Amino acid sequence: MLLALSSLLGAPGGIPSFNRLLVRAAAEFAKTHRLSLRVVALTDQPDADPVFFPSLNPDFPPSYVACRGSRTHFAGEVLGQLGRARVVVLGHVNLSPLGVPFRRFGVIAHGTDVWTPLPLLRRLALCQASVAAGVSEHTLRSLCQVQGVKPPRCQRLVNALDEASLALADATPATADESSPRLRLVSITRVHPTEPKGIDLVIRSLPSLPQVDYQVVGEGGALPSLRALAKELGVAERVQFSGCLSEPDKHAALAASHALVLPSSNEGFGIVYLEAMAHRKPCLAAQVGGAPEVVIHGETGLVVEPTWQAVRDGLMQLSEKTLRQRLGEAGHRRLWEHFTYPAFAKHAQALFSRLQ
Repeated sequence: MLLALSSLLGAPGGIPSFNRLLVRAAAEFAKTHRLSLRVVALTDQPDADPVFFPSLNPDFPPSYVACRGSRTHFAGEVLGQLGRARVVVLGHVNLSPLGVPFRRFGVIAHGTDVWTPLPLLRRLALCQASVAAGVSEHTLRSLCQVQGVKPPRCQRLVNALDEASLALADATPATADESSPRLRLVSITRVHPTEPKGIDLVIRSLPSLPQVDYQVVGEGGALPSLRALAKELGVAERVQFSGCLSEPDKHAALAASHALVLPSSNEGFGIVYLEAMAHRKPCLAAQVGGAPEVVIHGETGLVVEPTWQAVRDGLMQLSEKTLRQRLGEAGHRRLWEHFTYPAFAKHAQALFSRLQ
């Protein structure tokens, strides 16, 4: 059994987190079906997390190769499994061409990677996959309508929050002052200029919302322009740019907030919404991509058009304590019902079974 992944250990973000769950599910499948498991990660550095693989199966841990970003090394390791691996899964659509020499292979799409047509070679390779899995229904539609994958070859592979994050959320007490008239918001995301995460929309809404304070957690090339925007609009003293935080500090920021706000036009799923739900915080998301499948409008949060006016109106609604509490509790229930490891493993096992 072979998993070929873009990144796995030592990297932040939704895809590495997803891939760690995928490896765990694959290790369970391999043990049940008496298969060896080899994991090859393109961008990993050796010894990023030496305890990860033994913790999956102390008696027979998967073999693991970290390729240090070398595409040549990565391709060699993957193609070296020709004739050996019975189940082959490529963890990103950009890796699809490496699957073509295999008799059967699966590919996983994470969202924005399939919103626009892939280069021809990758698209043709993707369409040859035995199974193309997507983390949301929106992603599956994009696989079919944009990339040309036949619907019978598509399968949903639900995302999830791992137990470590759930435990950290449970161990971090809420510190937000619910009696305060001020509303404290937090966004947790990369802030790259080419990724419309909606941070600018929140900042543009603040002049109309004098009782709102805003914390931005994350790093990226868009920070200087966002700082300049806050200063230009006269709200810089109410916008805190915290940079990249450790996992405990990130959870502390969620615990200290009244709501997570991320009206992003760039989310295939949005694992950060699940992190907020773990803290019983309502979410504000944009009516774009896979986010509305995670944040249910009026039930677990608010879903708005990606304009600053719509964001402002949504934040005005979230100033009501009773609404925040209702949405937060419903989001917590939804997380445990749909987005934890047992649900993920069920979908992953179905994917692996289709590739045998």
